[in-house]
Amino acid sequence: MAIEGGERWRRPIVFFWIIGSAFVALLFLRDIMVWEDGTIAGQVVWGRDFVNVWTGGKLLNVGDGRLLFDLPAYQKFQMSMFGPLNPHNYSYPPISYPIAQVLALFPYPLALAIWFAATGAFFYHAAKPWWPSRIYPAWLVLLTPAALLNIWAGHYGFLISGLFLMGWQRADDRPIQAGVFFGLMLIKPHLAILVPVVLLARKKWPVIASSAATIAVLMIATTLAYGWAAWEGYLFRTSAVQAGMIDAGKAFFGLMSTSFVTAALRLTDSWTVAIIGQILLASIAIGVVILAARRDTPTPQLGLLTATATFLVLPYAFAYDLTAVALAAVVAIAGIRSDERSSRWALYGLIAPSAGILTAALGIPILPALLGLLFLAQARLAFPTHMAPVQETAHAK
Repeated sequence: MAIEGGERWRRPIVFFWIIGSAFVALLFLRDIMVWEDGTIAGQVVWGRDFVNVWTGGKLLNVGDGRLLFDLPAYQKFQMSMFGPLNPHNYSYPPISYPIAQVLALFPYPLALAIWFAATGAFFYHAAKPWWPSRIYPAWLVLLTPAALLNIWAGHYGFLISGLFLMGWQRADDRPIQAGVFFGLMLIKPHLAILVPVVLLARKKWPVIASSAATIAVLMIATTLAYGWAAWEGYLFRTSAVQAGMIDAGKAFFGLMSTSFVTAALRLTDSWTVAIIGQILLASIAIGVVILAARRDTPTPQLGLLTATATFLVLPYAFAYDLTAVALAAVVAIAGIRSDERSSRWALYGLIAPSAGILTAALGIPILPALLGLLFLAQARLAFPTHMAPVQETAHAK
């Protein structure tokens, strides 16, 4: 399984990639087979959670933004347009409102197409400089298992990962721009949880200042536009609903969770085991990232290490947000010359979204473990011993 120079990496990565993507393709096929009268099995609509973006925009455009935090009223409004659906909720902060309002000006199918065309193009632009020159065309970053899952689920994976990559790409040479991109990650703030930690460890004061200023401007502007009640509703009502999803029980969305807590609760039903395990895992991930930040780890490599660590730290996150992590797996695969174990670990990270959902459905939630193996492979590149990493694979221009 070793991936060492020449063409030896091609066969294993193609095999794993096809297997991972085929599973997501089956999810699309299943939806097509049960699609009827505009809904998928009378539970969701095509684009799944994108329906919340569009519904939220509709409410805001008619002046009923307060209903975003009134779940019964929100769901009643949504079903008035789409018919009976499973319970949904709008889970994004007020800085997402302008995006939702613009998209809601279009019919739902067109809005969904615009959303993925725009965010997909942005993610491709952000990821292209990171793509290893020996790994096929860069547009394949839009077809990793994580990318396909993001499209299937109708989420922000392309946008938030693009902002993340653009921030790290500019952190050394254009710190003010980097800070703006990191600040815009306020649209899904928990996915930026390690950004300030790494910036502080690297003493990137201009980036930190720019990020803080961007966040302040965004919060002030949205408060003036929508009122403080919008932020209050998000912080104290919406966030409480999302936190309740950590214990997913047997719900389908729990199969996509990257959280150790969710996996442990599914296996043991013990909050004590889940919380202690999550704290230990998060502490190790944070410690490794800080050590990497304090040594001469190239910033692009550090950024990708941080991307994977984020999902080991968070008790609440899902596989459709792993688009940057999938890129990290490809970069790690291309960067390992002669370490069979690390090569295998990185390959497991590439198919983690698909394998994680499948095994969780079988009662064995291994997604956090697969991400942990990818993180170990990346750490071995960041702290090389007997290995010889390829320097150009994680080079962002």
